[in-house]
Formats: sequence, C-alpha cells, structure tokens
Amino acid sequence: MIRAAALLALACGAAQAETWLYRVTLDPAEPLAARVVVELPAARRAQDFSVQVRGMAVGITPQASDLRCDGAPLAPDSAGAWHVQGWNCVRLSWQVPIRSVPEEGVDPRARESAFDPKARFWLFSEASSLLRPVGEAQHDGQVELVGGGPVQGGEQVGTTQRRMAPGTDMAAEFYVIGKLPGAALREGGIEAVHVDALGVDLRVLLAEQARALRYLARTAGARQLAQKSSTIVWLAGPVDEGAPVGVAGHRTLLLSAAKRDGRIEHAELALAWILREQLRQLLPERLPPWARESLAQYYAIKALRRSELPAAAVTAAERRFIVPLHAPQNRLLEAQRRLQAGDAGARGEMQTAGAAFWDRIDRAIVRKSGFRTLDSVLPRLLAVDWPDDRLPPAVLELLHRYADDQTIDELLAQYVGS
Repeated sequence: MIRAAALLALACGAAQAETWLYRVTLDPAEPLAARVVVELPAARRAQDFSVQVRGMAVGITPQASDLRCDGAPLAPDSAGAWHVQGWNCVRLSWQVPIRSVPEEGVDPRARESAFDPKARFWLFSEASSLLRPVGEAQHDGQVELVGGGPVQGGEQVGTTQRRMAPGTDMAAEFYVIGKLPGAALREGGIEAVHVDALGVDLRVLLAEQARALRYLARTAGARQLAQKSSTIVWLAGPVDEGAPVGVAGHRTLLLSAAKRDGRIEHAELALAWILREQLRQLLPERLPPWARESLAQYYAIKALRRSELPAAAVTAAERRFIVPLHAPQNRLLEAQRRLQAGDAGARGEMQTAGAAFWDRIDRAIVRKSGFRTLDSVLPRLLAVDWPDDRLPPAVLELLHRYADDQTIDELLAQYVGS
C-alpha cells in the first residue's frame, strides 16, 4: 500500500514540478559552518537519485560534506556525488564548511561560501554549497537563510528570508547575510541595490548608473526591458591591474575593487561591467545568446560614453570591452554553438567581437544618415522574434534602409556567419 501511494505521488510529481526548500542555518557563535536541511517532496521519495553541487561541472570546489539521510551518513562516489535511496529517505542534511576571508579579501572568482570576520557577514554560494539532483535540466528550489541576519541578494520569495534557487539553466546565485551599509536606485522599473562591504563613497557611481539606466530604458522602448532588481555587492579583494574583478550570479553581482581616498579606483570599468550584467538580465528572452551578450556589452559602452566620467578613462574602458575593428577568427553563431556545448570561454568572444559588430553597424548608419544611430533600430531588435537565431527580416530591412547595403551584408558575413 505504501509503495502504491509512493508511485501515485511520483506520477503526480511528473505533471507538476517539485520544489525543494533548502533551510540553511548560520550561527554567529560558530560562523565557519552552516547546516542545510531539505525535506524531500513526496514524489522524490518514490525514486532513487543522486545529488551533487552543480558547480563541479565548471570546476568549482564543492563545500558540501557529511551528507545524511534521516541522520544516517551517506558516502560520496568517485565523482563527488551521493546516491540517495528515495524509498528510505525523508530528510537530507549536510554541513557546509565555510572559509574565513583572508587578509587580502574575497576573490569572487572562487565562487565559494565565505565569512568575513571583520565586517561580520557571510557570502553563501549556491553553486558550491547546495546539493541538487544530478542530470536534471529543471529543478525548482527555494533557500531559507536562518540565523545570520538580513539577507542581501537573490530573488526574494514572499516577505520572508527566502530566496529563489535558480534553475540549472540559469546563472548560479550568491546570497550575502549580515548587516552592511547600502544604497538603492530605481529607474523605469529597474532597481539596483548596492551593498557596501568595501567602505567606499558610491554617490558618483550611483548617479552615473541612474543616468545610464534612464538612457537605456528610453532607447530600448516602452516595456522592452524587464523590470527586475539586481544586487551589487562591493568587496575588498583581488583586482586585475587595479581594475575591479566581477562575477555575476543570477540576480547578484559580486565586485572586488581597489579604493583610494574612499573612492573606487577605475569606476568607469566597474560601471561598464555592472551595466553589461544588468542588461543581460533585462533583455528579452527571445534574443539568441549571441545577440544578448553582444548587445549588452555594446550598450553598456554606449551608456558609458554618455557619462560625465573623464573622457580618457571612458576611452580606456572601451578598449577593454570592444575588440579592434577587424573580423573575428570565430563567427558569433559558431561561438554561440560552442557556448551551448559547454565552452564557457565562448561567452567572452560573443561579448567583445559582438560589441565590435554592433559598433561597426552603428558607424555605418551614422555615415549614411548623418543623424540616425543604432538606437533607431534597437526597439525593433528587441520586439520581434529571431528566426534560427539570425537577425529578423524586419530588422534587416531597417538596416539596409539606414546604412549601405553592401556594408551590412559584409559585416553580417564577417561577424555573424551561418
């Protein structure tokens, strides 16, 4: 009878996606360990399955240990996964050993859960610390963070301290737990919350970000950009030749930066990176990956050009974001195929070469019309479907009307490919 009921639950679960609630408990008295508990949904208890941190697929060091099924320990296999006999398990629990932040600060590229003993906050990394079913494209989850203080970052669920655990087809998420100073801005339904663990004056940067978001919302057209919130967490940590180092989560952006006289060094690079990552989140889902990555990169720079930051600094930032004006070795559609096959390095190619593609299109429009720019085409780019991941016919028609036909065709062949 019990087995029949379990099979019925499994059948119902196939029709309705299950949701795992991860209860993460943090203790300020013992800050270097977290405990995670999951009550398995009924459908999951009707089958055997394996769990693993999803960051292993991209080389992230797992931080889950001592997995137990109803208190009984389970042993991981050689691939770092645990096999769970769902028929005999109601509750999974495990420990997360949390790294203490060293003197030099947080390196966001490690994507690990950490505790800062000076500022007294936790950085909890979903990719390294939450166990998920192995081999499942869809897995809905919520994370409830208990005991560490207010939660910053992530996509809030309801009015409690619950956050969404993004699906495996989305970027992994970060949550910052603890009392930290911050500031927020909202422009046209787009919100940016800044959390300051670095100790800097953010007023100039926030003013420039607000200016940029107004321009982007106006240029994209009414309701073309999603109304979403992003959390930007400023950290003390390693930098790249003085330039900020950033890692993007699903809704949380981590930036380690250098500071001088209480201000961020290379604020123009930080702002361009933030705008790009925000645009990636805000652009319509109908855009193919190559278009999303390249338009986000190019329009981050276009917005930066309109800022009141020093012109020389803006030009230096542009050189980092747009490759020289020559055809790339790999076309954008080929880079997209590589990204979809798991080549993470292809994303950077789509961003830099793609930004150069749109820059040359933009210049071609200006040369012919004398007054139009790519801004005249952007609303149509975002509003229509992209057949076979290629530029929509309605957009091609506008480009040929606004710029030289031969130039457009040559740039499509050089950059986009087939």
